Amino acid sequence: MTTRHDPDEQRRVARNLVRRAMLDLAREVGAQTISRPAFRGSHATVPDVEPLTGLAASRRLELAAREHAADYVRAAREAGCSWRDIGTALGLAPGGDSQQVGETVAEAAFTYAAGHPDAETARRYGRSVTWTCGPCDERIIDHGLCNGPADDECGHAQNCPRLAATIAAWDAEWDALDAQWEAGQ
Repeated sequence: MTTRHDPDEQRRVARNLVRRAMLDLAREVGAQTISRPAFRGSHATVPDVEPLTGLAASRRLELAAREHAADYVRAAREAGCSWRDIGTALGLAPGGDSQQVGETVAEAAFTYAAGHPDAETARRYGRSVTWTCGPCDERIIDHGLCNGPADDECGHAQNCPRLAATIAAWDAEWDALDAQWEAGQ
């Protein structure tokens, strides 16, 4: 039995929705519908488009989905979500694939949003994600998880309560790690 929250069921539903969208997009640009076997050796057929046409439409959908994901990443940061929260929502794992570089879920999320650190633009200009802080209403250039929020989230107003809370949480996390390390010595 599956539920609406079952990951396998969600993947199946998403795959079917994307397939329908791909076929609609291909037809929108004039592709002819063909019939192909439902699976190798099957006598049953399914409607489809030529392979290269379907591939091109699938790529356009993939890029559009990434644009939507970038909008949701920005909205999540604006809503106060951490990089760890974003990575968890995306189902990312550190080193899960070549595009998820990082030792933590949070680092993998930042890489997903800002691009691979070895990309030419990252090496030339650095990586960042821009969003607007709700409490101080300033444009933030977020450099991820390098040196702590005081240095990584550039642009907050001087007395921004969100930045102060983020710094306090960062400091508490480091204090806990220090105490854990000292207890093990």
